Amino acid sequence: MVDAAGNRTGAPMKLSLGISDVVVSEELSTYLGGYRPTGFRADEASPVILVDRDKDLYRDFSSDDAFRAVDVKGSIEGAIPEVDPISSTTEYKVVDRFLGSFVNDIVEQNATKLLRPRQQALKRIRWAIQLDREIDTWNLLQTGANWAAAATVTLAGGAEWNGGASSDPILDLQTRIEASAQGVTDIWMNDIVANAMLRHPSVRDHMRQFLGDSSPESTMANVANAADSAVDFRIPGLPPIHVVSGRVKNEATAALDRVLGNHVVLTTKPPGTPTDGMDIATTYTFRRRGTAGVGFDTREVRVDLRGPQGGTMIVVSMADIAVMTGSNVGGLIRDAVQ
Repeated sequence: MVDAAGNRTGAPMKLSLGISDVVVSEELSTYLGGYRPTGFRADEASPVILVDRDKDLYRDFSSDDAFRAVDVKGSIEGAIPEVDPISSTTEYKVVDRFLGSFVNDIVEQNATKLLRPRQQALKRIRWAIQLDREIDTWNLLQTGANWAAAATVTLAGGAEWNGGASSDPILDLQTRIEASAQGVTDIWMNDIVANAMLRHPSVRDHMRQFLGDSSPESTMANVANAADSAVDFRIPGLPPIHVVSGRVKNEATAALDRVLGNHVVLTTKPPGTPTDGMDIATTYTFRRRGTAGVGFDTREVRVDLRGPQGGTMIVVSMADIAVMTGSNVGGLIRDAVQ
């Protein structure tokens, strides 16, 4: 130390370095966290047919052609009974979906470590467009008014799968399958309904009868992973069951609501695309083929009059519409969980 006269006194003072003296915080190069959307399954439930025109007609033959009995008996000298094929056309009109994200040149130049602004922007756009498509498709399929009256049922109180005293999930599904005008190929439900179904004593007994004691537990473990990947499971005697785990933020409550509510959708999906008038599906999606020919178009547009150096606007677009081509094939069980 030094006194007022400038003379050195006492012992020298020792100053130790702290962490803040030797470290400047910077972004980690080994970590980049975030969320991923839960599985999109609309394209599986409503198969895509690429089209060249935004608005056109599609034709379906009547179920009477397959199921209506006609009088074919007569005298060998009598008049010939006649029958005519019955068909009708329905117009579709695609809905445009497009979204952009501006990537500032300066921001991109200053990006560090694992962050890639252009790739992140493209991923954000893609997820938003896919989510919008998911919402539209499942709203179509879970709305009772879109189905033939005989194809849909709303479970009354006491019949709900999560503890209803008179509930019977297997019977409910079999009843919808029996009412379908064509064979049911797929069953769709969210993870809440799937878990309630797999907890149901009658379902567990049914599975054990065919598959053994460990089957319900292993299936429930698979459903628990539905948020990370597409999960399907089988129950003997039923078509494949698909877990729709998609979620959307509720802007009023900030909760993550299920895109498919607590309902069960049964669909018919023949292989390929019908071209001979002998197959029908519950739903198809007509999607504009687009410039790239794959249903999606992506482009980058230089924007110089934004910010000091400008940047790039990334734009993704697609146009489609999901329609009910067979409202009497498949079925809908509303309020399976209440």
